[in-house]
Amino acid sequence: MDWRNKLELIQNKIRGQLHARKIDDLEGVYQLMAEFDKDNSGYLDKDEFQKFLSKIGVFLTTQELRAVYDKYDSNKDGNIAYAEFVNLIRENMSERRINVVRSTFAFLDHQRQGRLLLESLYRLYQSKNHPRVRTRQKTADQVTKEFVNAISKRSKDGQSISEDEFLNYYADCNATLPSEKEEYFTDLLTSTWGVTSGADYVSPERLAQLEIILFEKIRQKTVTKDDEGKTAKKAFMYFDLENKGTIDIYQFAQALQKFGCVFSDKEIQALFNKYDADKSGRLCYDEICGLIALMGSGNNANVNPVFQIARAPPSETLNRIRADLIKKGQHSVIRMATIFANSDKNKNGTLNRQEFQWAMKESGFLLTKTEYDNLFRYFDKNCDDEVSFVEFISFLRKPLTQFRSDLVNQLWNRISNGQQSITIQQLKQFYDASKSQDVTLGIKTVADATKDFNDIWKDVQAVTQQQFNEYLTDISALIESEATYEKFIRNSWK
Repeated sequence: MDWRNKLELIQNKIRGQLHARKIDDLEGVYQLMAEFDKDNSGYLDKDEFQKFLSKIGVFLTTQELRAVYDKYDSNKDGNIAYAEFVNLIRENMSERRINVVRSTFAFLDHQRQGRLLLESLYRLYQSKNHPRVRTRQKTADQVTKEFVNAISKRSKDGQSISEDEFLNYYADCNATLPSEKEEYFTDLLTSTWGVTSGADYVSPERLAQLEIILFEKIRQKTVTKDDEGKTAKKAFMYFDLENKGTIDIYQFAQALQKFGCVFSDKEIQALFNKYDADKSGRLCYDEICGLIALMGSGNNANVNPVFQIARAPPSETLNRIRADLIKKGQHSVIRMATIFANSDKNKNGTLNRQEFQWAMKESGFLLTKTEYDNLFRYFDKNCDDEVSFVEFISFLRKPLTQFRSDLVNQLWNRISNGQQSITIQQLKQFYDASKSQDVTLGIKTVADATKDFNDIWKDVQAVTQQQFNEYLTDISALIESEATYEKFIRNSWK
């Protein structure tokens, strides 16, 4: 039996049962699990976990339970941490749900500042229209209290919410909704935020249609030996009177009219907003043309996109990945590299598109199909539909600066005492987890940080200088400041 697919069905059943019990956010999940945590350790053993599943109405065979338990017990210590369980049931968020959340944020962010004040969200949230309230399963006051409590915890500054934080809140809601509840999820957002009543609202589905129409109109005006990106660029350049490489909304509308696209004003604005990534009020049309060229490259195998976007790094996506890695702790790059290596089924150092997407999801990243495609395309350097995962991880790691390299070498010389390698016991004697980045930033307790460190080195008997340097390079990737990295080196190692 394919237990990976079976596990997805079981996880979906768990989400369905949580929803049936009127649990709409992760606070409820934590409270329910805590009922079976007799020693308040934050962990459930196999018996406690089975009782938890039974309580929510999920009854599994011995074989199914073993497979589920092995999945959730990622560090194989015989216990399941609440966080491990929650992360796995919240990670599978469909592209449609992600698009609905982002469209809702854009709808609420009238001034396009990239952040929404919590006080404004509290005021705008229409709990009376929540599906639970409409069906009399909960009161409006209950829903409001749950919303305020949960979304406030997603705010880093305690005053506002970014798009990513907004998405993370709804990823929590997604964790208690089975996959078949797509319409419920959409209704949840549109009804509580009054999205469909907004005069300027354009749905994600309609926005996707607009892009297809635009591309088709451009394709019809493209000669055989040319590509759609060049056709689009000629049109945009015609309206770029100052030759700045950018156009405003009025010039954008004129270009659409020239292509033969008859869109409403709100649809033109929605399309413009999508392409205006930096919210400057002007579009860099070279980037738009690059996207159009990429859309057309599949139709004409002899034409390759020639615009910068074809090989421009998807910075926004990469920055979000890096931010998530920081939240996961100082060893997250190492763990991600392990997941990618394990995904390489034929052990040739590369991942195909499906393996790459699975590895990203297994690492806990919620990306849309477009983001996956852009990420894969960028790292698929020779266009053979394969990505070198070593190259991808190296991009995230970054080499040590000379300053950091000197610190690491000095540290190695001190703890190795001139030896070619040291035992893992010697390494552990020099490390002080209480001064680690994870503990300093409040990501983990000292006990958890110590356990993480031990887990990283559990299969190693002797540590060489190269292994030691690679380990500290991976941690360095998640520390911006030279001063912070120096503090970590000097304080975490005795």
